[in-house]
Amino acid sequence: MSAASHPPEEVEGEILPAKSGRISWAWLFPLLALTATIWLFWNNWRTQGPEITIQFAEAPGIQPGKTALIYRGVQAGNVTDVRLDTDLDMVVVKVRLKAFASELAREGTDFWVEQPIISLREIAGLESIIQGNTIHARIGHAGAPRTDFTGLATAPLSPMDAPALVLSLKADSIPFLGRGTPVYHRGVRVGWVRDKLLDEAGRATAQVVVEQSYADRVKSNSRFWALPATEVAASPGQLSLSIPAIEALLYGGIEFAEFSPGGSEAASGTEFELFPNLASARAEGEPLEITFPEAEGLREGQTRVCYLGQPIGLLDHVEVDPGSGEAVARVRLEAPFASRATASSVFTVVRPSISAQGITGLETIVTGPYIDFAPGGGNAPATRFAGRVLRQIDWNLADEQPGSVRFTLRGGSTPSLEPGAPVYHGGIVAGRVVEKRLDPKGLAEIVISMPAGNAGAVKANSRFWYVPAASVAAGPGVLDVRFEGIAALWQGGIGFDIFGTPAETALPGSTFDLHASRRLAAAVSPPVRIEVFNAQGILPGQTELRYLGVPAGVVTGIQSSKDKIEAVVRFFEGFDFLRRKGSQFAIVRPEISLQGVHGLEALVSGVYFVCVAGSGDGYAGNFTVTTTTTPELLEDTGFEIYLRSAATPIGVGAPVLYNETPVGEITQKNLSPDGRQIRLTARINESHRDLVRKNSVFWNASSVEARVGFLKIQIKAPSVVAPSGRVSFYTPDTGGTAVKEGSEFDLQDRRPRRF
Repeated sequence: MSAASHPPEEVEGEILPAKSGRISWAWLFPLLALTATIWLFWNNWRTQGPEITIQFAEAPGIQPGKTALIYRGVQAGNVTDVRLDTDLDMVVVKVRLKAFASELAREGTDFWVEQPIISLREIAGLESIIQGNTIHARIGHAGAPRTDFTGLATAPLSPMDAPALVLSLKADSIPFLGRGTPVYHRGVRVGWVRDKLLDEAGRATAQVVVEQSYADRVKSNSRFWALPATEVAASPGQLSLSIPAIEALLYGGIEFAEFSPGGSEAASGTEFELFPNLASARAEGEPLEITFPEAEGLREGQTRVCYLGQPIGLLDHVEVDPGSGEAVARVRLEAPFASRATASSVFTVVRPSISAQGITGLETIVTGPYIDFAPGGGNAPATRFAGRVLRQIDWNLADEQPGSVRFTLRGGSTPSLEPGAPVYHGGIVAGRVVEKRLDPKGLAEIVISMPAGNAGAVKANSRFWYVPAASVAAGPGVLDVRFEGIAALWQGGIGFDIFGTPAETALPGSTFDLHASRRLAAAVSPPVRIEVFNAQGILPGQTELRYLGVPAGVVTGIQSSKDKIEAVVRFFEGFDFLRRKGSQFAIVRPEISLQGVHGLEALVSGVYFVCVAGSGDGYAGNFTVTTTTTPELLEDTGFEIYLRSAATPIGVGAPVLYNETPVGEITQKNLSPDGRQIRLTARINESHRDLVRKNSVFWNASSVEARVGFLKIQIKAPSVVAPSGRVSFYTPDTGGTAVKEGSEFDLQDRRPRRF
């Protein structure tokens, strides 16, 4: 056997013992991970502060693990849980504070949900629009440690440290002040209104915050008053407009000051009275009660008490004693003058006055009546006084002369005329009012007296009217303000004249009607009734009737029933021809249409009637106003045709166009005789009647076509310049014959394509 065929010899291996005391590298990575976990856990535990609980009425957008607690712009904690309490009344939010923010867990800290607020008074929380709602905190005065809190309902206006001084201002009414309203002292903003609410007694209360740096400016005797957004002060020869600040222009303001010496520094929580204005705040004396014979012109919170022409107090309250019929006024004076109100002091209501000594008190025409204060002698103080009222007119200037003649005037209501008011004729004072009374039937009467030499001007057909203190006449480019005279400047007077042929002289004691104005007195024709479809803007005694632009009459009344409305009119002397049969009347109101601009003068002078005289025989007492909205069509005889349609938005007043040129107008819209169609009455101008022929085609031209790419959109809607729509028509050059009045045509819904 060869060596190659022998099997290899087996070599016995040697077993070596394992080396002990060595650590495998495989354990290194778990150890590093465990060490990192322990370090992270310890570091997180080291940076965590206490967990606190905050209750909110609602918590929109607050989510566990996402919502942060912010203090001074730094994240000071995180929300860990959000739930409702057992009664489902409150939202319970748990927050884990950071260790550096542990001091937030103390009494006095405020928490609130920061969310976007955008209004005229306040803009806040805009960052919440991007990052979502968050919870914010504000540290108050440091207190004991605490972990449960009640959150604020709204974000405070001072988001940093809590304010040092919070005051309550109380008033019967605080209409225009609210959250964020600024508080001023000597023109410097020192605080703001935090909230406005009602106290337990139901009085309006404004909670005011004063910044800590200005807290010492508020004294126990400080007086607070409301600043209006704007203030207008008027006096003879002067008119001033005051705007305290741009902020106050939006929502007013509050100001405070001290008007008497002394006073200690006010503490937080002090209550003050909020006065409506500066004059009320300055009047800090004890209330004085003054009895006056009457209270005409006295206004609470407005009527001033003056000494030597300078305001020193204000009327606080006034009421009428039902037993004595006298007015009891309560006034307050400024502190320096309050001590001078002694038992012999005199209080007098000052109004415009004419007496033998001259004319006084004319400034009160602008500023209103005031109470004059005349200090008395002695040192005995008093709180009750009997005041007096200066007579407006001293009757000694208008005593009846021997042989004077009296007349009686009656009207539906007597104006505010007092004895001594002037009676005018031809621009001169011809007499005076001597008495106001009620006749046996309870109707008001005014008795006037005239010297014998003037009484002859009163004829049996004289017309009397009330003369106002001032009259204003307005028209395009004209503003005419007139005063009849100084004696009538504050209470008016009476005027009289003759319109037409004078009659015989009136007998002494004759009775006349007293008209409300000269315009009504001059309307002497018999009454005419005009049926109108809409009485908007028609005012009795003011709405005129005009003929060729000249005033020809006036509306004296409006009568209505369930089926019609009538304007009762009378014409002035010389315009009786407008009562003839066939006369036409149209109402002119401001209008802008495709036909042009009409009646813009009515914006100033008011709605009026335009008249066209008729040519019929005899007079008529009843007319119907024409439905045309274009007065010029009254002068054009024109002719009428009818347009038929199953349904159409075209209304009365719509223009009728030919080649986009107005040639007529829709005057009526009714059902056809069979009730199946709409029937429009179109009035075509006489000068354009030849344009309408039997082959004419009419269509609704109110719709507007707009193209968007290859699409064509038709919009069917009235426009601003043609609210009643538009009607167009086209007449071919050949093939048509003339039409008669009353012919009928179909009204197409849209423009035919062949035209």
